[in-house]
Amino acid sequence: LRVSVAARPLSLLQPTSARQLPHCRRAASSAAPAAAASLEELLQQHRIAPSAPLAADALGRLPSRLAFLQGLGVPDAAVAAVVRRNPSVLSTEPQALSPGLDYLLSLGVADLGGSVRRAPDLLGCSVRRDLGLKVAILQSLGVRDIARYLSRNPRLVSIDVERQMRPAVELLSSIPELEVGRVLEQLPTVGLNAEAIAPRIEYYRSLGVPRLGRFLSRHPPLLAYSLEANVQPKVAWLKEQGFGDVPTLLSRNPSLLSMPVEASLAPKLALLLGPLGRQIGDIEHFPRILNYSVEHLTLRHDFLAAAGKAGAHGLTRTYRSSPHTFATKLAKRSLDEFEAFVARRASTRGPHRRAADAFLARYEGEGAKDDQRRAAVAAARSRLDGLLEAARKAAPFPPDAALAV
Repeated sequence: LRVSVAARPLSLLQPTSARQLPHCRRAASSAAPAAAASLEELLQQHRIAPSAPLAADALGRLPSRLAFLQGLGVPDAAVAAVVRRNPSVLSTEPQALSPGLDYLLSLGVADLGGSVRRAPDLLGCSVRRDLGLKVAILQSLGVRDIARYLSRNPRLVSIDVERQMRPAVELLSSIPELEVGRVLEQLPTVGLNAEAIAPRIEYYRSLGVPRLGRFLSRHPPLLAYSLEANVQPKVAWLKEQGFGDVPTLLSRNPSLLSMPVEASLAPKLALLLGPLGRQIGDIEHFPRILNYSVEHLTLRHDFLAAAGKAGAHGLTRTYRSSPHTFATKLAKRSLDEFEAFVARRASTRGPHRRAADAFLARYEGEGAKDDQRRAAVAAARSRLDGLLEAARKAAPFPPDAALAV
């Protein structure tokens, strides 16, 4: 886990233009808490229990620091929990608390309030010696979308590199063919918990799943599923249905362990072995057939049956072929005939979209999400700069020497 953070320049504390400041000040003032007659009432308003004395200067700045938390987007009900888990937020200037937040923004994380609520240690953390180091480690392991990772697991800032990260990374790295970055991206919390993933790894190894690393990389949630409530009962069910080599079956389609038996696996298996006239061996040869919906399985079978070609082709060709190949090569019909057949079926189950249309819709949707995220990050940066400016100019609250928090 020796990674050079210096080789990865960190973009911190980007300045705000003068044109942004009026808007920022308005945002900051709108986030300020309701006026309180005394500091004691202000603490009661936020359910912050007295625990340790604060310096008079810190007491005078208390309202602006609570306003800073609220302005970030920390819900009122969560302010007390943030203060309890990181008491330094009441005694530290907001400017000293902000480097971790600025770093999150530079990585593309816009939800500062949600991040602070879940990980109060982000306030005041050292970027270069702590959070930046951990991000560099994740990047070196192959985690590509750091913004998404930190949005799902801002508690990374509280994880100890030696006691928590190292054991988990070494365990995952010890498995040949396992893509550590892919596993950590999909399991940002569990993936760094060696005690949680070790029993699951050992179970799959004892089961005899071939190419264990590739198996886990194809479907990382396997390391989070409950063995007793999910994995073991499904393995037993598959054996009861007559599958001879369940470990190989799972290695070829790991997502089988994510499907509910009664609502998904059992109906599809009954359809394949019954009306569709297939055998267990056909399914073992192409286990991904169980990923298709009952409607899709029935539709293609019925079209082939209408063309007098039912059962003439294997499951792989029948269900993996493109609509054009399926219609013209397998059913010996035109694509227009197949699309008309699909349209008639769609009248009872909703409109059908071509694969190309669905792909374009997904592509455009991802582009729109990227635009929204960039806009959200820009707005969050503007808001943070406005809050810092407001905190710098805020007049101290008249201190109450007898108050302790």
